[in-house]
Amino acid sequence: MHRNVEPDYSIAPQADLDAAPRPGLLLKKTYSLYQEQFRRWLAITAPTSFMAAAVLWMANREVKAILRTIPRGEAKYHIGGVIATVALRAGGYFISWLIGCFALAAVATVVSDLDGNETEAVWKRDSHQRAREHFGALALAALFTSCAFLAGLFVAAFVEFAAGRLVGWSRFSRFRYGATLIGGVVVAGIVSWLGAAIPLIVRGNTTVWAALKKSVELSSGYEGVLFLLVVQTFAGSYLAWYATYYGVRFLIPDSLRYTEWCGWVLYGVGLLAAAAVEPPIFIGFSLLADPEQLNASSLPNS
Repeated sequence: MHRNVEPDYSIAPQADLDAAPRPGLLLKKTYSLYQEQFRRWLAITAPTSFMAAAVLWMANREVKAILRTIPRGEAKYHIGGVIATVALRAGGYFISWLIGCFALAAVATVVSDLDGNETEAVWKRDSHQRAREHFGALALAALFTSCAFLAGLFVAAFVEFAAGRLVGWSRFSRFRYGATLIGGVVVAGIVSWLGAAIPLIVRGNTTVWAALKKSVELSSGYEGVLFLLVVQTFAGSYLAWYATYYGVRFLIPDSLRYTEWCGWVLYGVGLLAAAAVEPPIFIGFSLLADPEQLNASSLPNS
């Protein structure tokens, strides 16, 4: 049956190509597994969310420090500083994206039961071992997917610019924020077709390029579900952070509300709330890359 399977592809994803897409099943099992093992997913996404936030915060701090040394209107005389700020922004963005890929790899390890250790407690099990074993491949996949996302944002910005010129900036300005947000979500939805590549790499027996190609093939018929999961992640993370940050802030007495440490605590609580709603899209990618789990009559227990 699998005589013509390419050596770089694992048998399970190849077999799934012959099955009809079942987007409803993917969505149902994604949220079922999310609820069953919520503590496990939070144990994965919470640390990575804090790490990514710390990376972006440090990069932003260094960028602001450099910009303070450049007088307004004299950027062309400080090319080195401008290049440094761009490099810091790009580096922080890529490192945070890579950390997200590690979180996805850890989730895929749990979904496919690749850690093989059911005796340890949820908070003690190392779900990142497979990710560390495939660090080079994960970094290359992260580089490709992050560049694809940036390229998509560039195209979306070009379309937005063309629309602004067509209807007039005075009319378009009121819709610019919404258009930018919608463009980012659409680009993320398209890039999500590559999301199953990370779980495929973690499962082994495949190259980066084969995994990316296979991910696009596996996503055929599931585009709507993937887009729904992207929207849930964007909107859920945004709303969870703001609702938690400002909701808890409203309940704190005025004597504590404006202290510096209180701001950091609230920021951390907001990050934790955002991390709690991120796992479904990672679970969806992992199930898409593992048809045996997707089509199984039951899911692994926590």
